[in-house]
Amino acid sequence: MKLIYAAASPYARKARVAAIECGASDKLDIEAVAPWEDPAGYRDVNPVGKVPALVRDDGPPLYQSNLVCEYLDSQGTIKIYPDPGPARWTALRQIAAADGILDASVAERMEGMFHEGDAIATKFIDRQELSVKMALDQLEAEATDLDGPVTIGQVAVACALGYRDFRFAEVDWRDSRPKLAAWFAEFAQRPSMIETDPAA
Repeated sequence: MKLIYAAASPYARKARVAAIECGASDKLDIEAVAPWEDPAGYRDVNPVGKVPALVRDDGPPLYQSNLVCEYLDSQGTIKIYPDPGPARWTALRQIAAADGILDASVAERMEGMFHEGDAIATKFIDRQELSVKMALDQLEAEATDLDGPVTIGQVAVACALGYRDFRFAEVDWRDSRPKLAAWFAEFAQRPSMIETDPAA
């Protein structure tokens, strides 16, 4: 299998961390691409032109981070997707909050990259930041749900928080969320997080 990624992409980082945590990384070759440059042939792998994408040995390529993560989990030795039941719904709810943070953060960054000065849609940016704030507040209120063996929910949350630190370091999310901050400080020391740190 080959995992195609970009080091700065939080979605690709989620897949890389998941691969390590579930024990599938030794089955993977990894290839870095610059998706914004539309490398020749890449849209044949992923028609939407984003990362991550997974070239499989047993079927057509997979794309979209959550699909890639779930497939990697099926190939690993440690299950990070809980079995059906309350724990699974908790993990999927954590993914939803984390992806909400990422989607809003990436949209905000794109707005800042493509528009300048008075052309920046401040109302749009404010709405993205509100989404980030509310999702972070939910995670703080439910921080005890992040305890226990590693799940895909924890992986998603950690990658979202890491992206905020990477691209929005000037915005302090920790001050009013001490439980979430303490959890992340510990999780960020895992080898999977250190190995995939985009700032390293």
